[in-house]
Amino acid sequence: MGNLAKVRKQFVTILAVLGVVDLLLIVYLLLPASSSSALSAKEKSLQDQANTLSREVAPLDGIDKQLAQTRVDMKKFYEQKVPTQFSEISQRLEKLMKDTGVSSAGIHYSPEQSQQKDKNDLPDIHRVGIDTTVSGEYSKVAHFINALEQDKLVFVINQISLTSQESGVIALQIKCETFLKES
Repeated sequence: MGNLAKVRKQFVTILAVLGVVDLLLIVYLLLPASSSSALSAKEKSLQDQANTLSREVAPLDGIDKQLAQTRVDMKKFYEQKVPTQFSEISQRLEKLMKDTGVSSAGIHYSPEQSQQKDKNDLPDIHRVGIDTTVSGEYSKVAHFINALEQDKLVFVINQISLTSQESGVIALQIKCETFLKES
């Protein structure tokens, strides 16, 4: 009988150890990070995230070349479309008026050189406000406005007001702006 009690004790010990091992294996299998399906789901999620991020940054491929080209284009734009002297602006406006057959009582310039630059202002570029009243036949005034918008210099029309209209001749007050490079 002593032998049977000893075997029984060993059997209970082995059974307890196997029960603990089974319990540990069940816990291990039930943990979400440990199962193969959970691992593959996590891997798929990470792959999807990598693909999404790749699509988001794809437009930035070659951005350095695009920036270099943009700098070249901006320099060319400034050289061709932004004058360095007020006289270029007034000569251009007078030429446009003459070419389209309109007349003006005068052109008033207001250089907007503020001490504090706006964050949207361009470096070394000043805005120049232009206020004038042009008069002529409707078609000629319309041609002047069209020529002003399409001129080689940059003119931005901000406001047009009808000031008078008599026997086919109209007068429009035009407020616009252009830009001037710092010398």
